[in-house]
Amino acid sequence: MAASTHAQVEVRKEAPPEIRQLISAVVQAVNGTTENFETFAQERFAAELLKKHSPADRAALHRKLSDRFGQVAVGAVRREGPDAPLQLQIKGSKSNGVIVIDVDSSAKILEFSSEDPVRRGGSSDPPDSGVPRPPIDGSLSSDEIDRRLGEYFAKLAAEDVFSGVALVARNGVPVFFKAYGMADREKKIPNTIRTRFNLGSINKGFTQAAIRQLAAAGKLSMTDTLGKFFPDYPQAVTRSATVEQLMTHRAGVSDFFGPAFNSAPKSGFASNGDYFRFVSSLPPTFAPGERNQYCNGCYIALGAIIEKVSGMPYEKYMAENVFRRAEMTSTGYLRSDRPEPDVALGYTRRNADGVLRNNVDMHGLSGSAAGGGYSTALDLLTYVKAVRAGKFPGADPNMGIAGGAPGINAILETRGEWTVIVLTNFDPPTGQQLGVAIADALAR
Repeated sequence: MAASTHAQVEVRKEAPPEIRQLISAVVQAVNGTTENFETFAQERFAAELLKKHSPADRAALHRKLSDRFGQVAVGAVRREGPDAPLQLQIKGSKSNGVIVIDVDSSAKILEFSSEDPVRRGGSSDPPDSGVPRPPIDGSLSSDEIDRRLGEYFAKLAAEDVFSGVALVARNGVPVFFKAYGMADREKKIPNTIRTRFNLGSINKGFTQAAIRQLAAAGKLSMTDTLGKFFPDYPQAVTRSATVEQLMTHRAGVSDFFGPAFNSAPKSGFASNGDYFRFVSSLPPTFAPGERNQYCNGCYIALGAIIEKVSGMPYEKYMAENVFRRAEMTSTGYLRSDRPEPDVALGYTRRNADGVLRNNVDMHGLSGSAAGGGYSTALDLLTYVKAVRAGKFPGADPNMGIAGGAPGINAILETRGEWTVIVLTNFDPPTGQQLGVAIADALAR
């Protein structure tokens, strides 16, 4: 798994068998003949993807992969959560690069691409990066960083690659802070620096802060079990999961994403309590401690524990004890059925025809302790300052956390004196790749 502070996880031996088998099948197909690749596609592609492209298109894709990479092996395999695409870091005999594969809950391939969403090519790009290299480094003046990043993001926005807000701060003081694209494309409402974006799994960091608060107050310990708080938890094997295992993705609580969630009315998911009732009804992925696997359900369970020991709804506890303490005035758990100003709607191409559409039907009415709360770039910078001021003991001031889902991608990255925040209402991995590329450039 990747560093524990990052929401993006590295897929290794802990991955489910069907994912490991899929990765092996991809390598065999790319290294084989065009006929081998077509057989692979017939077996592994979802029906809608097979309909979307003809056998001739798939043959052309195989030739393109062979011409670009030669014989391939897969290095790191990363994803930003169980619902996010697999990013296969390809090591080829001709060149290196990335193959992005989006899969459904049964490991059928929904999208297969050798082009990262924001790649613009050119020999100056890092070989394993999906974005053009930002034209900056840490030695530049604040004014020069502002000018160069302004031109950089303006080009991406003009190409409809980026829509959102980017903030770069040096020692807590913004040196670049601008908004691009549309918060509501139908109503032609632009994003501004005050626009609130869905943070995805960045909210897990706030849940961790709340758990540490309650532990410091003596209301729970990291060795307490889920069964201590919920002795009648429906999945008996999961009652032994400790708070620490829940926080470190080792408890095996079922994820809420999947066919059951997709078919359920989204009006039934308006609070963390709603999500907890849902995931607790599903069989566990594995027994606590058996392995490490990214776990949204684990954080929903942590949210339920916060409710139990605090005596108040998760959302209220967070508002009063985390967001208010950090002086985050624009952060919280909004509801999609109660429109508010300064909120970016999410837009995704993860559908059968690839057309950019609103993502409202793909998520619950509100978020959970696993993700889905809203915030602004400035509020996230305020949170970094609060952590560094010691307001949240145990929180790591060297943060690197991201979140992504259809129409949602956000990253908060701190590197020494630098803080980089990118929020977008487009699909992953656009925002995360941009944030990491900027932070890497500033560290040079």
